[in-house]
Amino acid sequence: MSTYKGNVGNLMQHWTLCELLIVAGKHPSGLHFIDAHTMAPFARTRTGEDTKFDCVREGLLNHACSAYEQAWRCLASNGGYPNSTSFVKEVWEGDFSLMLCETDCTTIKEIASWLKGVNELARCKSTKLFTRDWREGFAEGLPTPSEVGLSDESLTLVSFDPYMYNSRRRFTDRKKRDRGNLYPDDIELALDAMGRVKGGIIIQLSTYSTNDNNPQGAVISSVNSIMVARAFTLCGVVRVDNKMMSLVYARNVSWADELANLPDRFNEWHAGIPVS
Repeated sequence: MSTYKGNVGNLMQHWTLCELLIVAGKHPSGLHFIDAHTMAPFARTRTGEDTKFDCVREGLLNHACSAYEQAWRCLASNGGYPNSTSFVKEVWEGDFSLMLCETDCTTIKEIASWLKGVNELARCKSTKLFTRDWREGFAEGLPTPSEVGLSDESLTLVSFDPYMYNSRRRFTDRKKRDRGNLYPDDIELALDAMGRVKGGIIIQLSTYSTNDNNPQGAVISSVNSIMVARAFTLCGVVRVDNKMMSLVYARNVSWADELANLPDRFNEWHAGIPVS
């Protein structure tokens, strides 16, 4: 969709993503970025209000010190607010490939138009725009990096950006779910799809609500029970409050310990945002 909240959830998600990319970029390899909830490259309709978001945006020209702020400043000339893939293109300096999932027809057209320019970059090795629900795309299996023009040592970074993770529900009939949410069987499906992927994998799962009795502790416990059984390690929990958080998991990533300080660093950055 061509809308964005414009709140602290955006700050949390994309600060974390940009810092992940900076750390990963210190270890020579390519990047295969898979976004299950892509949205528009530049969303122009804001649906929320948040003074901290406003302060960061208004201060971009004066004190853009983090990788996130520097990237946002560079992207701001396009108008609107960038999606995750726009930040990846801006921050990642090496070779990359993209798999983007989106179902909204208007947004699909915007992404397809944007990808024409991305495909002209020498460091872009392949792009795929999947125009049905991400679950269908994942069910077909995810490629290993060599199948998208990268070396098998490349990092696969998977982003989930649902409205919320609901740990309380499993579905035998997938048609009954809120497809904007994430459920335990969704994670199992996703991990099944990653089973043949070579090289390191990082998953960033961001959730923005604790509705339906899903406090953060219960969410972390539920996700952990699935991830750990598939050899993923929880690297960090970046929280902006008691409702919004990003969970970062890694498998076969030798430098994953370098991500351990992300929560503390985010808290320090977030606390330093001047609120007018």
